[in-house]
Amino acid sequence: MLVLMNCYTSVNKKLNHMASSKHHNLLEICNKPLKDFSTNKFLIAYSGGLDSSVLLHCFFTLSESLSIQIRSIHINHGLSDDADIHEEHCKKNSEKYGVKHISEKIIINSKSNIEEQCRIERYKKIADHCKDDEIIITAHHQEDQIETFFLRLIRGSGVRGLSCMKSMTLSNGKKLFRPFLQTSKDEINDYQSNYDIDYIQDETNYESKYDRNFIRNNILPSLKFRWPSLNKNILNNIRVQDIQSNFTMDNIEEMLPNFQVDNKYQLSVQKLNKQQYHTKVILIHEWVFLQTKIALNLKQINEIVKILNTNNDSNPLFKFAGIEIKKKRDILSLSDCIYD
Repeated sequence: MLVLMNCYTSVNKKLNHMASSKHHNLLEICNKPLKDFSTNKFLIAYSGGLDSSVLLHCFFTLSESLSIQIRSIHINHGLSDDADIHEEHCKKNSEKYGVKHISEKIIINSKSNIEEQCRIERYKKIADHCKDDEIIITAHHQEDQIETFFLRLIRGSGVRGLSCMKSMTLSNGKKLFRPFLQTSKDEINDYQSNYDIDYIQDETNYESKYDRNFIRNNILPSLKFRWPSLNKNILNNIRVQDIQSNFTMDNIEEMLPNFQVDNKYQLSVQKLNKQQYHTKVILIHEWVFLQTKIALNLKQINEIVKILNTNNDSNPLFKFAGIEIKKKRDILSLSDCIYD
């Protein structure tokens, strides 16, 4: 059953809230980075939930006094019985603000790893609708970041993965900005409460069959009860991982050309084999990631390390996620399908 929060207040009340909200810290958090952008056009990812509803309200309020243009987009995943009602809510709320709105549906046929497939398809759709002179804006906040850390930890991510989401990144070739990433959920709740913002409560958020929901609803409350400073410590850990990841990237970009043969998709087997094991692991991991954006795990990298020591007659081959890595004489190469 759909839960619609603060169902459609009067226009006058809404405008009064918009005027007073200019004093809220979230407005400054959203406003401060805008001067550094080369564009004033933004596409707001709008699910209709509390976080994205606050985000849309913030950017609409800013548009009343700043020269910025905003559009909103809602992606209907079809996972909830009320998905179409959520879609209609987002359309009507955007119309109430006078914001141009886009609605899109995605269909996931497979029943395995639904969360990840929805995420991939959602960002593809959003990027498809994002114009070249727009920036995508999402409402990810501190709690989302912490959940992402635990998800990636459980899945065996390395330093780059554990550095989690970035405030500014590229998504399917389009710029994506997360203004709330350093913002607490409490501050977002406070904004919603102060300005009586309409939002929907998606009942699928409480279904623990989804990994993120399980972590949010079952794991994190227990950890925070035992260790009240969990958020602070995890966020600090994420910053440490980010520093280490950046350090590794800077050094790898200097080192890799010394191992290349004819191009950046080929490495010298002889030179790799002269390195210690941990250096080979990092070199191979970063080499593959830089060319394909695929982050291999240690088990997969060990398979490639074994290939380095095979004889030249066996045509050793590694395949994963559409890439091929093979050894021929002294050359370790990525397959043509990656860079053709």
